[in-house]
Amino acid sequence: MWKCQMLCTCALLILISQSYIISISGARNESCPEDEYLSKNGFCCNKCHAGFKLKAECPKPGMKSECVKCEDGAYLDQPNYNPNCFRCQKCKHNSKESSECTHKTNRGCECMKGYYRMKLSHTDWECYRCKPVCGPGQVKTGDCGGEQNTQCECEKNHYPTKNNKSCELCVKCQTGCEHLCISSTINPNKSAKPTTSSDTLPQILVPVCACITVVALGVFMLYEGLRLWRKRNHALSSQKSSPAPEGQTLIYMPPDKINESVPSTNQPCEPEQNRKLPDCVPREIKIHEFFYFVLDEVPVARFKELVRRLGVSEQNIERAEQDHRKYKDAQYQMLKVWSDSGSGGGSNVLPYHRIQMFIETLREMYLVNCADNIENRFLSQDTSAS
Repeated sequence: MWKCQMLCTCALLILISQSYIISISGARNESCPEDEYLSKNGFCCNKCHAGFKLKAECPKPGMKSECVKCEDGAYLDQPNYNPNCFRCQKCKHNSKESSECTHKTNRGCECMKGYYRMKLSHTDWECYRCKPVCGPGQVKTGDCGGEQNTQCECEKNHYPTKNNKSCELCVKCQTGCEHLCISSTINPNKSAKPTTSSDTLPQILVPVCACITVVALGVFMLYEGLRLWRKRNHALSSQKSSPAPEGQTLIYMPPDKINESVPSTNQPCEPEQNRKLPDCVPREIKIHEFFYFVLDEVPVARFKELVRRLGVSEQNIERAEQDHRKYKDAQYQMLKVWSDSGSGGGSNVLPYHRIQMFIETLREMYLVNCADNIENRFLSQDTSAS
């Protein structure tokens, strides 16, 4: 009995461990961002851009895959990690080229005038000659072109033949000649047709759908209200909790006590600009110091979203990735493009308002911890420390 219990316990532990390993491996497969893939070595590698195929996977995390451009006559129209490119299609008989084959797009083909395109399968098609005229008893309702042949339908008081190539005049009650089927007597059973369940179904669905829509709208409005309320409370709490500058104490003094506390002298009054309090926030930050701190704080998976929100174009992002194999070097180049696009500062410094805009962008992305760390590092220093 004791041995049987031990065997059952061991079997149960094995099943639990196997399920855990499967769940962990599944989580790893789903952990790569959309523009990356899980390599054979078990870590994420970047995909090749459209028009490029994979030559070699990234050797280790943080390195870039080696991609090469598709050869002439081949293309890849999406980001991928394919080792080969797709061959561009060739235009068939009675067709002509509508767009050229590039390394990013397939060749486009269209039928010549007087022909229309007939789709034979998911990938195969042919160009067939258009029907020149409609058959006897038919009228033309649509021109031939694209994927449509010449459209014809029967004239009034005509019915189609079996091959649908012509129409004949109605002489008796049949399909297409319903006007000859009208009876002079009225069936009283038709007027007293009872209501079936299919007739009452729309009457039930309409109020149910309306109730679901109202409830969904109410839940959405409640969620938005709570989100705005939390955001406002967070802003107010951050303002209240911000400490006074280090080394300075704010003292409240009534207006009638000011003249008593200041001894009267014959010295001339100071200019207005000399009596202003010193600014407690440095106005300029060294660019390289700020960039390397940001690269350590912002998650790699959210970095492209950040620079897109800051106004860096997709062309500059792709150019930075192609010029630098290491991720941090490419990310540094993206931040350099953003800093160069702004105004103020110098060649090696970043103005105060650009730092503020950067922090607000992080908070809009709900990266509050990153924003607070950057703000405490660069915007909460005393002027003397800068």
